[in-house]
Amino acid sequence: MPATKTSKEARIERVTWFALVMVFIPLNFGQWLHTIPAYFFPAAVGVILIVSGVYQYGQGWRVAPIVWIIAALMIAYGGYAWYTRPWVDPILIGLIGVVAVIGLGVLTGES
Repeated sequence: MPATKTSKEARIERVTWFALVMVFIPLNFGQWLHTIPAYFFPAAVGVILIVSGVYQYGQGWRVAPIVWIIAALMIAYGGYAWYTRPWVDPILIGLIGVVAVIGLGVLTGES
């Protein structure tokens, strides 16, 4: 069973989740969305996870391995989508990454 989290650690994780969800807010703005390249979404998710993970690790808190794995995959897919025309929509991949981090964190008790 994982150790109990401090209130500050739990707050940082909630801020991370909020930032991950906020990446997808521009999707609600219609035509403005066409100015944002699709590779931005998975890359932004990866960067948010890396920054949060580094901060938490620097504080001496445990960071689940799945966070590092999903962050690396998101950044890699963002780079892949930047240079090619992928078959799978990068926005969908970014959304799946967010759901995976939050879902697996809740299921495993890491978050």
